[in-house]
Amino acid sequence: MKTVKKTETPSLDGSYVLIDSGDFRKLEQIGPYTIIRPSPVSAWPATKPNLWKNVHGEYVRSDKGGGAWTWNKKVDEEFYIQILEYSIKIKFTPFGHLGIFAEQLENWKKIQKLSAGLKKEEEVLNLFAYSGISTLAVLDGGASACHLDSSKGMVDWARDNATASGLADKKVRWMVEDVLKFLKREIKRGKDYRGFILDPPTFGRGASGEVFKIEKDLPELMDLLMQLCDNKPDFIVLTCHSTGFSPLALQRILEGRIRNKGRFHLGELSIPEESGRLYPAGSNCIYVSERLSL
Repeated sequence: MKTVKKTETPSLDGSYVLIDSGDFRKLEQIGPYTIIRPSPVSAWPATKPNLWKNVHGEYVRSDKGGGAWTWNKKVDEEFYIQILEYSIKIKFTPFGHLGIFAEQLENWKKIQKLSAGLKKEEEVLNLFAYSGISTLAVLDGGASACHLDSSKGMVDWARDNATASGLADKKVRWMVEDVLKFLKREIKRGKDYRGFILDPPTFGRGASGEVFKIEKDLPELMDLLMQLCDNKPDFIVLTCHSTGFSPLALQRILEGRIRNKGRFHLGELSIPEESGRLYPAGSNCIYVSERLSL
């Protein structure tokens, strides 16, 4: 199997801008609002300290866990921005999330292209699917999708995004369930998937309180996925933000299980700042079978 290495540097055309980062924080513009959020990796000085003074709000973590927003100016509780061809709902959640991970932009484009190479009835499974932009890319490409997340609130959010983007009438299953339980049930049903999209969390809880720990559960998860494609997937988009899971490590996890010929595309996810510097944002590994092209 061939391997291609690349660093992904998305541009969201003004709907989201990473203005600056440093001192363990990042300065962002999302729609009309400028905000500050924590950034554990930003162990460097800010490039443009003067720009940090007049912001709409900041999310500050508590020493006791969690955190809260502090607002200096009035903001809408929710609003929509345009990403590619999709209308995406943005909310300032109590956890500090917004509803997008900007470093995934290039992957969304690739998912749309890969899905366009599948037949309409062939299905792609999006696990830990969050607000569903990857699911929209699958539907936009013309394939069927199964959107799986343990949070009903996030699945509802994703459905809103599909409706706002004019994709609600496409063939998609919206599932609220623990990932491992769902996969085992799908295996018993004899389901077949042609593509998989996943960004597994370091730690997570299922719909009924099940605990997921990446260092313990990722091998079982990958083995279950292989049973849903006879170890011959047409594509897998695997990204990770957990320490130790480099692009090469992700490739090794996949290539030891995949039985058909294809190519790996490896890279470090990143977001360009206004200064031109790149903000590191995770590991990226995409497998594409010989049936498809990227």
